[in-house]
Amino acid sequence: MDFLKKLSLRKLIFDKRFTITFSVIMAFLIWMVITVKQKPIMQRTFTDLTVNINLENTFVAENGMNIIGDISEQKFTVVVTGPTSAVSGLSAADLGIYASAGEVDAPGTYSLKVSPTSSTVAAEYEITSITPPAIDVNFDYVDTEEFTISASAEGVTAADGLIAESGLVGGTESDTVTITGPRTVIGQITTVSAVAKVNKTLSATETFDAEIILFDAEGKEIDQKHLTLSTNKVKVTVPISKKKTVPVKVEFTNAPSGFDASTLAVSYNYANVTVIGTPETVDKTTQVNLTPIDISTISTGTKNFDLSLKLPEGVRLLDSIDFIRVTVNAAGYSEKTIDVSSVKYTGLSSGLSTSSLSSIKNVKICGPRNVIRNLNADNITAEVDLTDKKTGQHTVPVKFKLNGYNNVWVVGQYTTTVTIK
Repeated sequence: MDFLKKLSLRKLIFDKRFTITFSVIMAFLIWMVITVKQKPIMQRTFTDLTVNINLENTFVAENGMNIIGDISEQKFTVVVTGPTSAVSGLSAADLGIYASAGEVDAPGTYSLKVSPTSSTVAAEYEITSITPPAIDVNFDYVDTEEFTISASAEGVTAADGLIAESGLVGGTESDTVTITGPRTVIGQITTVSAVAKVNKTLSATETFDAEIILFDAEGKEIDQKHLTLSTNKVKVTVPISKKKTVPVKVEFTNAPSGFDASTLAVSYNYANVTVIGTPETVDKTTQVNLTPIDISTISTGTKNFDLSLKLPEGVRLLDSIDFIRVTVNAAGYSEKTIDVSSVKYTGLSSGLSTSSLSSIKNVKICGPRNVIRNLNADNITAEVDLTDKKTGQHTVPVKFKLNGYNNVWVVGQYTTTVTIK
């Protein structure tokens, strides 16, 4: 048995792997003994530590304030001194540093002293220095507000004959953005602009990616570092338009068939207007019509009408004109009252007949004096539309046809009573 033990020990001693492992362990133990005896106190430096700030029972927590920014971005260097046996095995995770927010009593930036946590203070080792010794922390209320986005297209020009209009915000459900952040920063925002860097000449409407930039009342850009925007993806559309000057024109309703409106002396306070819109629409626009004038309201003398403009879709006025004043001058005209006996019925259903008054009394006619002088009942026909009328008595409007004349009209509205059998 003793022989076998001696043989096993002998084999281990001459085993190369065993001797290497045994040598390493013994060297470490010897180093530890020498280190502890010769250097019982040790100093170590730890980097990239972060601070903890407890807000419990502080003005900050009780008043709904927040720490603005990420305090973990500030890194600290900690020097630890203590017994080698305690310090040699430390890691950064074993160390704790904190800052107190107890003195914070209003929004603002405070320099808070950094100290070891109580658990660290009670340890066998000592934190002999913390660098930096303080941390600047911004405290504020966090607000959320909605802002309207304005569009800005930088470096845009239009091709010859075209106009680059102000940009329009797109790419979002609306032209607003919700911004959340420190109250002191939110309160500085006066303009939210979607800025697109175009830097080219456009011949047609185009849309560009844009960046949201915030500005204060002095036009200075506001740092968005501590702000959260509901959207950052917006687009700016730059409309390319064309302008053109065209005449205005008024039309007349309730005029006799064949009436020539050009025989009336009509003037406008703005005979021409400048329109602007999409190039293809503007190219097709040759005039701008006004709301029509009921000619039956015009008699002798001069009469003014304030009429709105009927603009084609996709076109608007370049100038701020709400209406056009139209003057109809009938100063050289006269009136005549005639009983019209010639009555023509249209639209009467088959098998039905009519009976009515023998004539339509006191029909007032207006026109040039030399024409009115020779006008008589033989030149006028009353027209009555009986479409969809059933048996019974009906009061229906009357229209008139002035045979052989294109420059006279009927003044007023007329009706007649018709019995259908």
